[in-house]
Amino acid sequence: MFNKLANWLDNRTGYKALVHEALEEPIPGGARWRYVFGSALSTTFMIQLATGLLLMLSYSPSSATAWGSVFYISNKMYAGWFVRGIHHFGSQAMVVLLAMHLLQVLWAGAYRKPREVNWWFGMALMFLTLGFSLTGYLLPWDQKGYWATKVATNISGGAPVLGPAIQKIVVGGTEYGNQTITRFFGLHVGVLPTLFFLCLFAHVALFRRHGLTPPRNAEKLGRGTFWPEQLFMDSVASLAVFGVLLYLVLSEGGANLDAPADPSSANYPARPEWYFLSLFQMLKYFPGNREIIGTIIIPTAIMVVLLLLPLFDRVLPRKLAHFLACCFVFALVGGGGFLTVEAMRSDAANESFQADRVKADEARQRAILLASEIGVPPEGAAYVLRHDPLTHGRAVLDKKCLSCHYFDGKGQLSSDSKGQPVSTPQVASDLKDYGSYTWIRGLLENPRADAYFGKVPQCDGMAEWKKGSKLTKQELDDVARFVASFAEVPADMTPDEWVDSPGVANHPGLEVFNKDCKQCHLVVEGIGEGGFRDAPKLFAWGSPQWIARMIHKPGAPDLYGYLEKKDQMPAFTSEQLTKNDVNMLVRYLQNDYFGAKATSPETKVAVGKSAPH
Repeated sequence: MFNKLANWLDNRTGYKALVHEALEEPIPGGARWRYVFGSALSTTFMIQLATGLLLMLSYSPSSATAWGSVFYISNKMYAGWFVRGIHHFGSQAMVVLLAMHLLQVLWAGAYRKPREVNWWFGMALMFLTLGFSLTGYLLPWDQKGYWATKVATNISGGAPVLGPAIQKIVVGGTEYGNQTITRFFGLHVGVLPTLFFLCLFAHVALFRRHGLTPPRNAEKLGRGTFWPEQLFMDSVASLAVFGVLLYLVLSEGGANLDAPADPSSANYPARPEWYFLSLFQMLKYFPGNREIIGTIIIPTAIMVVLLLLPLFDRVLPRKLAHFLACCFVFALVGGGGFLTVEAMRSDAANESFQADRVKADEARQRAILLASEIGVPPEGAAYVLRHDPLTHGRAVLDKKCLSCHYFDGKGQLSSDSKGQPVSTPQVASDLKDYGSYTWIRGLLENPRADAYFGKVPQCDGMAEWKKGSKLTKQELDDVARFVASFAEVPADMTPDEWVDSPGVANHPGLEVFNKDCKQCHLVVEGIGEGGFRDAPKLFAWGSPQWIARMIHKPGAPDLYGYLEKKDQMPAFTSEQLTKNDVNMLVRYLQNDYFGAKATSPETKVAVGKSAPH
């Protein structure tokens, strides 16, 4: 039955003759392991094609949905992490195998007459492979891919005359967004595979036409055929490549997914994949106006020389031309390796880069955790961290607040003359646990501590009060809890409603407050008086609405308007700090975020050292 079907198919297609011709292909000098790279490369490309098609079934190419779909593939879809891991490491394997194949072709002299055109098709395949890497890099729409792609497209935009136009076409305008990712997706899954297939078909066809380049002693070694020796070697090599891919995927747990792309995080430690690090390192030797030498002139010159290698023996003796070609390419590989190692060593010794790398890794882990436990917001993956107080609130704190305030004993980091990280001088209170019982209790115990008003001499009222206060430890505890409860006042609650609410009138701290605090502070009518000394009104003190008002209007009469303008905290406009910025900052200060450790009202008070009187 099978033979009849095979004969029927052969009568109509002639496939048996094609198979026989392929298997009986003569190999001058016999089968060799150095011939396996082309087959291994083709096998890897087929693996890339298969895994890419599987990934396409769940991938959504838009700036709002790309990261979420890749997260789903890696963390929710059955075996998705494995498929994506194979695809990720397979792309790197293609670069390695292509380089080894080109070196083998060069060493064997298989680029010379009459195989010049096949060499050029090989060069085209190399450029297309690198194109696959560049376009695929962006598709997860994570931080790593976004910033690396932005660097690459900016380099292309630096080319004279046509550079800016090419960049605009590739990016889809002047901004990186939906147009960018859809164009890169179209290139990655449509244009580049089509061109790759055409070049690969032409490459194989020309190889079949001219055959293998015979080694020098081919006559002594005799002739072999593709079947079975070379097919066996090719199969072993392809299986070995697949085995390496399996090992990498299983040992690494698949491919990493960085935090969602955030165009505002300009301090992200962007680096290209390892096979582009040499170009990245080379740019360091051509700063400023000379950058075009490293980005355009040298790479273009290298490509031109590679394309002209088959023509060297037209003007030079054949052996000399081959020797110079080998020297050039091996020097190119050696130089690339040296620059790659230098780039890695430079990054390893760069403390600022390593610190940014740690922050990026923390953001990545946080994004994965939030997406797993809470989900990706409907607005898009960018809001996974923008709506996270631990990430975005802390970033706002670092950028906008810590130039004056400290947080947990640390200020805004800058670099000294030796490039070492140092904290800016503290000129305002420490915001760790601000508005909590812990913070208030520490303030009542020692207002002059650096964590409170020790660095704010214009706010010396509490220090003066402390000198004459005779409150007991229990009374200090009670009034601290009472004031801490102000932070729980809802935004829509009126002062009268708050006074009448359960727990206020009977709170043990109320009596203490009216006994020792009312002379300076006013809360609402009937609680506190104010007037003895200038001090802020305390109704809803420490609540989100109070802190937000303090951020936008610190000089208001009921806040710190009694201070001279130069002594007041600078006000932030809604453009400088958006509503979301303030909300995330407040929630971070109040430990109101996913995974936050609950704070106990009985936490030990950290008084800290006193500032000089």
